Amino acid sequence: MRPVIFAARKAPKRVAYGEGEDERVLRAVQSVLDDGMAEPVLIGRRAVIEAKVRAMGLRMDLAESVRLLDPEQDTAIFAPLVDIYRAKVGRRGVPPDACERFVRTRPTVAAALLLETGQVDAAIVGGQGEWMRHWHRAHDVIGKRADASRVYALTGVILPAGTLFFADTHLLVEPSAEQVAEMTLLAAEQVRAFGLTPKVALLSHSSFGASNAPSARKMREALKLIQAQAPDLEVDGEMHADAALVPAIREKAVLDSPLSDSANLLVMPNLDAANIAYNLVKAAADGLQLGPILLGMNKPIHVLVPSVTARGIANLTALAATQA
Repeated sequence: MRPVIFAARKAPKRVAYGEGEDERVLRAVQSVLDDGMAEPVLIGRRAVIEAKVRAMGLRMDLAESVRLLDPEQDTAIFAPLVDIYRAKVGRRGVPPDACERFVRTRPTVAAALLLETGQVDAAIVGGQGEWMRHWHRAHDVIGKRADASRVYALTGVILPAGTLFFADTHLLVEPSAEQVAEMTLLAAEQVRAFGLTPKVALLSHSSFGASNAPSARKMREALKLIQAQAPDLEVDGEMHADAALVPAIREKAVLDSPLSDSANLLVMPNLDAANIAYNLVKAAADGLQLGPILLGMNKPIHVLVPSVTARGIANLTALAATQA
């Protein structure tokens, strides 16, 4: 994370926090301010946030170093956003007369609209309630990049020996070979942004052609697509997870793998495998979760999981700031 934090410090960006009343967010914002990583914008009830800052003994100055926005009170800022939101979700199941209420009472919507209209440079939302609900609200406003067919989720687990990244951990249940290839290239791009060289393993129950099951064939086809688009990327598969992490095991299976050392980006054949794998590693090794990081969004916005820590929020803030 150090290269990302250093990059964020060079040009601090305005980062909105949808759940500004969450104590984890407030602790994270204090760390962000101490490290000079961003210019925080807290969304929530002004009186509640002020009382919590006092009760927690935080040093932040809500009149100077932090901008506090209350959707219920700051109508001059949020009222003009209602028509923008209505235009975006008018055919996505949100009735026109509900849009004003959503802007006032759904902090993820408010934060995403501030980002969409350029009033902030990045946004961190969620952390309470159902993750997918926050994701859909953010996506409805921000949308995906033009050069991506869809959005994927990359999650990192910071361990003493380094960081392992897993994809897709939250969004795509059963990706096609083409989607595995696309998520791999987007994830490798993000790993590079952390100052790391991506070393990619396409994982499977099969190892280097041992099975002709559909999932194994899918990962082999994805490898061909990736190699055609990114010939310089260190990537191999399909392979077992132990072969990805232990070069000696991999060398017993094949002698010509382009993957050197241990893989740091593990791409799974489906969402179940990716989500189970990162949670197991995080719990078993007492790792710190980084993400999920949304890949392919049009602007830097990330949705926190309910188990996120203050440190995890601060780390994701640094990432969002550099993406901005």
